[in-house]
Amino acid sequence: MKKLIVVVNDLERSGKSSLARAIAHHLTETEVTNLLVTSNEMDMTDSYQGEFWDLEDHFDISLIIGALDTHDAIVLDVHTGAARNWGEFCENEDLENLLAELDAEMTMVIPNNQSERCNEEITDLAEIFADQADYVVAHLPGDERAVKWKASAAEKALRYLGAAEVNIPGISDDLMTALETTEVEFANALNTPSELPRFGEVQVNQWLEKANEELLSGQDYLLPEAVVEVALDY
Repeated sequence: MKKLIVVVNDLERSGKSSLARAIAHHLTETEVTNLLVTSNEMDMTDSYQGEFWDLEDHFDISLIIGALDTHDAIVLDVHTGAARNWGEFCENEDLENLLAELDAEMTMVIPNNQSERCNEEITDLAEIFADQADYVVAHLPGDERAVKWKASAAEKALRYLGAAEVNIPGISDDLMTALETTEVEFANALNTPSELPRFGEVQVNQWLEKANEELLSGQDYLLPEAVVEVALDY
């Protein structure tokens, strides 16, 4: 069964783009053919190795059908403010049943930056999509203002929906220094690490390796069934 992996959270700078790239890298490392898609046209730089889908302007369901015909997984990065657009699209196109016909299923990956607003957003997303999808909550490192996740309304809602949880590594001091030196945003650095100066390339690849290890705990919802079965055999 193929995967439509939707990275979504309507909060700005919640880590969606970096997380989507990390998931695409994880799939590639696991030898899963995948297509990385952004709904933010600003992402379409020379280094971006994916496609742009405009979710707000006559988005055609044929794009999903065609992509799933040629790939085992799609990783769709839904830009800030478009989560509700995606929800309306899923309802209008009866996407759940269409995916079943295509032998595919949707996984919603929601970054959690450990803020109160993020908890509220996660709760809202759980109400919007309910049992239309599987869920993975990707916890990002918090700060001194981090709010409680366990026993929160958001945690209860996602636990009821059977969500998996993964912990995404933070940006080390060395990686931060590399990004500041190259003046490249983190998400863009993940596009093509090999184009960075050697120090930056090493730091980005080390982060990707750590992220890859953490994403293994969500593999039941991130990898196509055939790939999961092979992994379990080993």
